[in-house]
This record gives sequence, C-alpha cells and structure tokens, in this order.
Amino acid sequence: MAALGINGAFLLAQIVNFFILLFLLKKFVFPPIVNMLDDRKRRIAEGLTAADAARREAEEERKKLMAQLEAERAEAQQRVAAASAQAEKVKEEILAEARREAEQIRTNAVLEAEAEKQRILAEANKQIAELAMLAAERVVREGLDEKTQHKIIEDFLSQVSLN
Repeated sequence: MAALGINGAFLLAQIVNFFILLFLLKKFVFPPIVNMLDDRKRRIAEGLTAADAARREAEEERKKLMAQLEAERAEAQQRVAAASAQAEKVKEEILAEARREAEQIRTNAVLEAEAEKQRILAEANKQIAELAMLAAERVVREGLDEKTQHKIIEDFLSQVSLN
C-alpha cells in the first residue's frame, strides 16, 4: 500500500476518526436537527390543517351569509309587494271616494238646477198672472166687444214682447 501512496496507520486513524465523528453527529447533532425538522413538519401540517379548517369555516359562513342574504332579499320583495298592494288599495279607496264626491256634487247640481228652474217658472207664472190681471183689468175698462178685445190683446202682447 505504500507503493500506492497510502499510509495504513493514517488510513486506520482516518477510519476511526470517521466513525467517532459519525457517532458524535448521531448522538449530539442529528437528534436536534431531526427534532427541529419534525417540529417544523408538524407545524406545517398543523398550519395546513388550520388553513383547511378556516377555509371550510369560511365556506360555511359564506353559505350562511348567502342564505341570509337570499332570505333578506325575499323578505324585501315581500315588503315591496305588500307596500305595492297597500298603495293600490289606497288608490282604489281614493278613486272610489272621488267618484262618490263627484256623484254627490253632480246630484247637488242637478237638484239646485231643478230648484232654480222651479223658482224661475214660479216667478214667470207670477209675472204672467200679474200681466193677465193687468190685461183683464184693461179689457174690463175698455168694454168687451170682439174688436176691442183683439186690439187690447195685440197691445198687451207687443208690450210683453218689448219687456
């Protein structure tokens, strides 16, 4: 081995040193590194589990919120429909009241017009009666022959036409 440039004692010392170093690394260095890597692996697994749980919880919360939003939307639509129906009912009541008032006003106007017509007719009858009395009085004063009566009636009618 000397011909190859290998020193046997030095090689043996190197092999023993290697095994001592390997023993020391296994005894003092590798366990903390392995523990640290295991701890890191455990923390990563816990983080992934926690993230998965948080994702599931967020998904459940999102579903709850969507359901609540849909319920609120449906309730709002019901309120709008109810308000619309109420507004339609109020509109119909107002229109019915307006129709009743218009009918009452029309009825009152017809009654007032009829009363005015009756008053005018009564006044006209009164005036006609007065005029007839005046005409009769003239006829009585003038005499009763037919020619005179026609003349008085024509005079009376011309006077009535002028007034």
